[in-house]
Amino acid sequence: MDLQYFGANSIRLTTKKSVILVDPSSDIVDFTSEYKKANTVLATRPELAAGVPDEVFLVSGPGEYEFEDYSIKGIAAQPRTASSGDMTATMYRVINSEATVLFTGHIDSKLSEDQLEAIGVIDVLVVPVGGNGYTLDAVGAASVARALEPKLVVPVHSSADKLSYSVPQADLELFRKELGVPVSEESTDKLKLKAFPEQMTIQVINKS
Repeated sequence: MDLQYFGANSIRLTTKKSVILVDPSSDIVDFTSEYKKANTVLATRPELAAGVPDEVFLVSGPGEYEFEDYSIKGIAAQPRTASSGDMTATMYRVINSEATVLFTGHIDSKLSEDQLEAIGVIDVLVVPVGGNGYTLDAVGAASVARALEPKLVVPVHSSADKLSYSVPQADLELFRKELGVPVSEESTDKLKLKAFPEQMTIQVINKS
């Protein structure tokens, strides 16, 4: 299983038989990911999947789905900027034979016991860290990571993207300092999910 990053929350997840896109568009920067070869789109919020082609299977809410070589579980969550009780965001746990990955999207940092149980054990956490009222900030993202205890934490949605976000995003270094775990010595353009470190580690993926 491979991960590529395109900015904002946009991730391409490639398995041996499938291509999955997570949040292929954004509502605070003008871009849309390439749908070439994609067979599934996961939208943590409906507005982050604008323009999905009809032939691509769109998942935009809670539920469980089984495909050829992977399965998906959508877990309801409170959006970062919503009032208590609003559960209109969706986190996604994607599992195949090589790894279990969780994509949080723009959620509130306080996860309930029911949410933690639904998520279970994960290998990789993909979490936005840019803050400024739009998404999780360094403190909130670190709190989520500590609650879930993944082997790898992949931070996204920061100023390192070098995109013109209408809501300025914080520096990635703030999250690194807040979480206080080792950072992989090498950033990468494509992360191959095969083996994982013993200790929780931050892995930076360069924006494609």
